[in-house]
Amino acid sequence: MFSAKVVIFLAAVALCYGAPNAKFTNKHLNIAGGTETTIEEYPFVASVQLCYSEDICRHICGGVIVNENWVLTSGTFAYDVQQVVVGDSNLQGKDKVAVKVAAIYLHPNYTSSLGPNDIALLQLAEALTFNDKVQPAKLPTKGQEFDGTAVVVSYGSSNKLNVSPNLTFASNDECNAAIEKLIPGVYNAVDDDSNVCTLNEKSNNCDGDLGAPLFQDGTVIGTVTLLIDKCGINGAPNLFTKLSNFANWINQTITENSQIV
Repeated sequence: MFSAKVVIFLAAVALCYGAPNAKFTNKHLNIAGGTETTIEEYPFVASVQLCYSEDICRHICGGVIVNENWVLTSGTFAYDVQQVVVGDSNLQGKDKVAVKVAAIYLHPNYTSSLGPNDIALLQLAEALTFNDKVQPAKLPTKGQEFDGTAVVVSYGSSNKLNVSPNLTFASNDECNAAIEKLIPGVYNAVDDDSNVCTLNEKSNNCDGDLGAPLFQDGTVIGTVTLLIDKCGINGAPNLFTKLSNFANWINQTITENSQIV
């Protein structure tokens, strides 16, 4: 019998960092089934980056602008990040704005094994200036539920902003059944309190998408978390951290630490 956490953890390492030895086609540099979009359409999207020197940084995960001083992302590799980039559809573009990370706050119940509570807040070293390319996201209220469809927006591993086709919400039972079909022996990988799930056989999250926003009708309702079939379209569900269940933690963390830089 497989361990759900071990299988999913190994997949997610590649999801965030990319797999250097993989033979990627162009479609695997971004959301599988996605298309290029503009930052003006989704100005709340951020690139969370790891820096190797003062001038050399790379995208490792997606992020969401909460306000001028805070960015939301996945907890998986948050302890490594040093920089956030906003404000351009292309991470190599002339309009990008890079800001250093001053402090990192992981959810206290996150176990660093891609289990429940995969969420972190990054406090910025200087405030963002809002304009048509840089705006805070609208986040859900505590307990707010969603149905219908939503989209993922991410830079992936190509440095260009992409948006997925519409992803249909599914119940956690449906997603667990789809996971068990793909990986026999993995049971109940979806956490009822932490996750929301979508299904679309023509789209799947891919390299660099961890922490990227799930967006519906003006509200960011989730961030990419567990990955079952990296870049695949084999009926694998897309799993997200359910932000409405973390509204209190987000608000409390920002309130308690806004004066600390």
